[in-house]
Order: sequence, then structure tokens, then C-alpha cells
Amino acid sequence: MLISDLFMKTIFGKVAISYTHNNASAGRCRAPAAVRVCRAICCAVMVGSAGCSGPDDVSQQESVLIRTDRLTVTRAQFDRAFETARIAYSDDRSVDPETIKNARRRLLDQMAEEVIINRRAKELGIILDDAEVETAIQEIKKDYPEEEFARMLLESAIPYPLWKDRLRVRLLMEKVVDLELVQPVNITVQDIEEYYKTHEDDFAVEDENSPAMDLNRHIVERLRRQMVEAAYPKWIDELRTRYGLEINWELWEQSQGPGAGSNGQGKE
Repeated sequence: MLISDLFMKTIFGKVAISYTHNNASAGRCRAPAAVRVCRAICCAVMVGSAGCSGPDDVSQQESVLIRTDRLTVTRAQFDRAFETARIAYSDDRSVDPETIKNARRRLLDQMAEEVIINRRAKELGIILDDAEVETAIQEIKKDYPEEEFARMLLESAIPYPLWKDRLRVRLLMEKVVDLELVQPVNITVQDIEEYYKTHEDDFAVEDENSPAMDLNRHIVERLRRQMVEAAYPKWIDELRTRYGLEINWELWEQSQGPGAGSNGQGKE
């Protein structure tokens, strides 16, 4: 299991699910080296030392890369998060500049979404206590042999306190998504029947060994996931507007270095 998978024990049980809808960014990573880099970038959002600051906490306003009405991420914070990923995959010395550029843009998109959802959590008054974090950690660790978990973190150059801190962020984001998108989902008996009819071949083998209740639960999980993923783009776009998300594309271009090209589409 990838380190990034450790953070994806979501409200759908042990199903690894990402709510990020930027398919264009995901499609850029296809070659083996590119895949490893993109996996590291997924990790960086959760294990990087980026974090979010309030506008008044930023000493140099021109260094702000991502901004909402109350939270910001500076260029330095972004760079630290990205370097965390590169350290974890330091053996990929032959990764081409285009792959690195695409990976940076993917991280930018993910961090922007993290800031937005964090902002939503503050507005809703959603908090995460220590007991919830410890329960999640034990749930993750039980899937690994003794000392294997610690070994993976060590090999990935990820300090445990940093991993735990970013896990807390991920769990908070999941609570927001659960409240806003998952709980409102209403799946009817008709929905289950229609899904089964259109995917009957997929369940042919499962029917032989699975009780009807298990099969129904499996269908409900699939339907719920599909509905949440379908609702996520509109929801996140509405939050972008609500909180006035802005990305400093001029600063972004400066951070790309020579030959990085243009990845932005103007100010959001």
C-alpha cells in the first residue's frame, strides 16, 4: 500500500477514494517515473509542511500563492510541501522537467482544494479531537505487520509527527465532505435495482457466493461514491467563489524557473 493510501481510509470504509476532480492533471502522469512523482505529490498535500495561514500572519503579502478571504498559502509553504515529495522519491533523478512541472501544478490544485475545504470546516465549526485521530491511526496500523508501518515512513523520509499532523488535516477534510456531500445522498430501492440491471454481468460471480444483503450493501457503496464524486466538482467550485479563492499566477510563473512554460489560465 502506498503511503498516500494511508490517508484515504475514508467514509467509504477501506475504499481509497479521492474527491479531486482535476482529471486533466491526473492524466498527465502515465510513464513509470511520472507515476512515482505524482504519487509523491499526492503524498505532499498530506505530509508536506505547508499548512494554512491567516492573511495577517503573512509577513510579505506578495509571497502569497493561494488566497481565500481568511486563509493563505505562501510560495515558501508550497515549495516545502513539494520538496517533501521530491525527497521521498530522490532516486528519480532522471525525471524530465515536464513531469516535474505537471506534478507541481497538480500539487497546486490539490493544495487550493485543501485550503477551501479547511475554510469550509472553520465556517461550519467542524473540529477534530485527538481521540478521533488516534482511532484513525490504530485503524491504519492494524493492516500492517509489526514495525512495517514505521519502516515505510522511514524509507519515505516522512517524520511520524509530520505524518500525523497531515493525517489530522485529511480527516478534517473527510468530515466536511461527509457532512456536505455524503450524508445528503439518498439511495432508493429503485436506484439499487436499476444499478444491478445495468451492471448485472459485473455481479454474476459475486451472486454465487454473496448474500443478497452483502450485494445490496456493495451496490449502495458504489452508488454513494458515484453520487459524491459527481457532486464534488460543483460543490468545490461554489466554495471557490464563496471564499474568493485566488491564485497568484504571476508568482506561480516566477516559481517555475526557466523554461517552465505557462500552466495558469489567469487569476481565479
